[in-house]
Amino acid sequence: MASVLQSIGALLQIGDRPSRGPSHSFGKAHLIMAFMTVGESGTIGRQMLAARSGLTEGPARTIIKKLREDGYLDINASGCRLTKVGERAYKILCSRLTSIIPLEGSDLTIGLRQVGLAVRGGGRSVQGGLEQRDSAIKLGASGATTFVFKDGKFTIPGGSADCEKEFPSKAWPALRKELRPKNGDAVVVAGAQDETTAKLGALTAALTLF
Repeated sequence: MASVLQSIGALLQIGDRPSRGPSHSFGKAHLIMAFMTVGESGTIGRQMLAARSGLTEGPARTIIKKLREDGYLDINASGCRLTKVGERAYKILCSRLTSIIPLEGSDLTIGLRQVGLAVRGGGRSVQGGLEQRDSAIKLGASGATTFVFKDGKFTIPGGSADCEKEFPSKAWPALRKELRPKNGDAVVVAGAQDETTAKLGALTAALTLF
């Protein structure tokens, strides 16, 4: 667990260091989103990476530069790809955080477009979901709901002991099939007007559980 937290912490610290030149605003969720997008894509062009990460040109350029300077990223004529150091960090990150999946017809939170992801072992850090909801809304999401998978059921600490039974939804089968939650995992569902913002909301909520 220590190596996982150290690896994630090292990535997040990249965004905390000041840059030369104009200041560009981006959150830690944007940084991790960009990093994960490169890992999932293999090789990806800068403009496509920016679009999928919810970034404008300036912040995208800054993130790419910082990831490259710290040895996580290579850039060539084909686009951006992870170095061996980046691949190791990506593998470690994926051991704690699942891919973000779209949820069609979900009504588990607020927002036109909803997505879900799981944080392995993150259930121990969930108090009631308010911290995760507030962090997602601060980044532009409409809402976020955090569940803890316990004894094979989706629960809300201090609330429902069986959310599937109490709150029927088309999203549950997808969450089970795609995320394959295990006991002790936290499952975050975030919603927004567009899918990219929903993904960033889910990711920033998930980061509060590390």
